[in-house]
Amino acid sequence: MNTFKWFTEMADNLQNDVTPVFGLTRSQLIPIISNAVPNEMLESFDISIEHQVQGYYGYQAEKIIPTFTYTTATGNAGKITIFIKKFYRKGPAEAHNYVLLEKYQAPIPRMYGTLTDADKREILFLEYLVPITDNEKFLSDADQFHQFIDLAAHFNAIQLSQEFADQLSNLDISRRLIGADPILNKIWSLACKGELGDTLRQFCSGSKDKLRQLQMLTKQMIEPIERMELGLSHTDFYPENTGWRRETGELLMLDLEFVGFAPKFFDVAGWIGAPDDIQPRCGQRRELAQYYLEQYARYGGSPVPLEQFLDETYTLWMAGELRMLGWSLNRAIDGQVDWTNDREEGQRLCRDGLYKVLNDLLQGAKSGEGYAGSSV
Repeated sequence: MNTFKWFTEMADNLQNDVTPVFGLTRSQLIPIISNAVPNEMLESFDISIEHQVQGYYGYQAEKIIPTFTYTTATGNAGKITIFIKKFYRKGPAEAHNYVLLEKYQAPIPRMYGTLTDADKREILFLEYLVPITDNEKFLSDADQFHQFIDLAAHFNAIQLSQEFADQLSNLDISRRLIGADPILNKIWSLACKGELGDTLRQFCSGSKDKLRQLQMLTKQMIEPIERMELGLSHTDFYPENTGWRRETGELLMLDLEFVGFAPKFFDVAGWIGAPDDIQPRCGQRRELAQYYLEQYARYGGSPVPLEQFLDETYTLWMAGELRMLGWSLNRAIDGQVDWTNDREEGQRLCRDGLYKVLNDLLQGAKSGEGYAGSSV
């Protein structure tokens, strides 16, 4: 049968058959499922929900994981599960990055298609990966942590053509650092009033030396970061934004809406940038840094000396902590996190996290490592 004719006839028959998949019709889903089941023409399909979103839910989109049980025109039968996300904001969100990076064989899940709803919100259909649901266990497992670092090295080493590079934006870390001063002032003001809990009140009360140190640290990081070479970056590289391919066990990177250019070791800095006594890991920082650089070179990245890498990732680790202070403060106030509906519990955890970040930054500044650390 002619493929176009088959699609047209099937779509006509199912045009008004609305499904539980974000209210899409079965006719809208036909091309998507067909892309997920290549070289076959669908005869019929049923929809069931056999999986729920596990672990980190995210703040950008609503998500659903339907399973499609299908039969083909040749009588074959099968099942496929697809991860589907509908973005809350209108307009293009993430699909364009999947299309772009697929051309470079990036370590990302397959995209089966994209649609938009009546409000122009993007709906993305992706390969269903095994999610990371226990970050602490994942990061303490040496084999898995090395795969995590390898994934960053593979992604960061991708060299885009100028045509494609022009389609991505740059992460302006300097602007975020400049904006950290008023956030630090607000943290100190609220904490000293006791509005962020006892631990932060005790930490911030009394001498303002800690506040001045952090503000000085922020300013001193701007110039060295602006000197760093840029490279392709996920910019939101966390275990929950990765998952395992079911057929091969390969670790892949997802949630690509913020992909762009940043200092080229920004992604991995959050995981091996901090000193070992601040961020315990499954291996020593220098050993992990050497492993990343070896993998980065293996994937075609331009190697740098180990000491330069350690300096840059140390500075970028601190910058990454500082750029998230605004988000951390807001969640410490309202407790609106996606891992619990208990707002008091959300507040408590975020206040504990905010205290740890501030304390870690002060300890790091005194350690004498990195561009910024050596001058504080």
